[in-house]
Amino acid sequence: MSHWFHRNCLKATGPLDTKHLTPVLTSQKANQIVNELKQKRAQLVSKMGDLLSDPRSTPVIEEYLPLVRGFAQSVTDAASPLQHLLKFRWTQSLGGRNPEVQNDAVFEIANVCVNIGIWYMKRAAKVASSNNYAEAEAKEVHTCLRTAAGIFEYVLDKVSPHLDSTKVEDWHDCTVPILTAYKLECTAEAQEVTVARAIELKHKPDLISALAHETSKLFSDADIALRECDVEFVTKWRRYLQVKIKFYAAYARSFQGEHLLTLDKCGESIKTLKEAQNLYKEAQGLCKQYEHAPGNSVGEVRPARHPFFQKLGPCIDLRLQKSERENGFIYYQKIPEELPELELKATFGLAAPIPFEMPAVHAIYTEEAYKDFTVQETAPPKISGSDKDDLPPAKETDIGGNTKNIDNDSGCVIQ
Repeated sequence: MSHWFHRNCLKATGPLDTKHLTPVLTSQKANQIVNELKQKRAQLVSKMGDLLSDPRSTPVIEEYLPLVRGFAQSVTDAASPLQHLLKFRWTQSLGGRNPEVQNDAVFEIANVCVNIGIWYMKRAAKVASSNNYAEAEAKEVHTCLRTAAGIFEYVLDKVSPHLDSTKVEDWHDCTVPILTAYKLECTAEAQEVTVARAIELKHKPDLISALAHETSKLFSDADIALRECDVEFVTKWRRYLQVKIKFYAAYARSFQGEHLLTLDKCGESIKTLKEAQNLYKEAQGLCKQYEHAPGNSVGEVRPARHPFFQKLGPCIDLRLQKSERENGFIYYQKIPEELPELELKATFGLAAPIPFEMPAVHAIYTEEAYKDFTVQETAPPKISGSDKDDLPPAKETDIGGNTKNIDNDSGCVIQ
């Protein structure tokens, strides 16, 4: 079984402007805080597009977040007096170069975390596209996707409730529907790795069927989260999720059919495998819709030609031919009108987000340090028309991918 991952773009951001803070900074300590914040932010932004480096080994993430958190939250856990001193600009991963602009450090934290989550998603795809993809790489892909899911879950539960929702569109990255969809997608994709591993190790078909069924449901929940969002921006993403829904539903029915045959329920096996064929055909139609759907994504692929898709159809056909042959020679069972229930629920092997822990406020922030900012003497910077000028897209390393035929049982390839 091979993998194909749709990926939205990294978010772009503008440089941090601190010129208006000159009258506010009354000490060397205050100047040090602002300069270090600018420096670490610039380093983090420059690292974001480098998918060749492991995000976990990039200390700039752990260095910037404690600094910017001090602008959002004080050492006493109260709102920071610096929260609205700086102006931040971010584009959306679903498209458009026109940035959203806010004077809010919480807004910055939310967008930085979302971009780190997308970075982990892209890192997973990059690692999996390696020609030397093996068990160690599969584990890293699995971990990266669960880590990304945990980051999106953190922003959804802990950060987004503190944002001004009146200023954003329903397809913006820090809204509940988009964060929910990202979290569920990453969890489902991590589970795809588990399904591939189970197939490669030749686990029992009832276990594989249950895992595939749960994976299909996760993709379905992600698609449902996007139903009310602007179709101009989410259609392509939704078509991807819908392909995966049908694909893993077909996998679940295919392995259920194999399992039923081992139980001598040949008629039910045939009925189930014919349903798998129907689901696979529906997925083929959605693949064509995906190719022509409006929306933002990195790279253009034809999923129906990808090994991810091509391997399943022949597997279903072979299982169905075997069941029909056995029924004609041995069982002579009637094909039921009703489909057998997918009663199996996976009891292990299910993926879950890795909880994200936001680093504590940097030690440089003390009650005395906050007093070195004469906040009461300056108003938050005004948002001008030029602040909303288009930003250049974020630079990204090519994810790569491999569409040649794969000989192993899992056929792991991600594009």
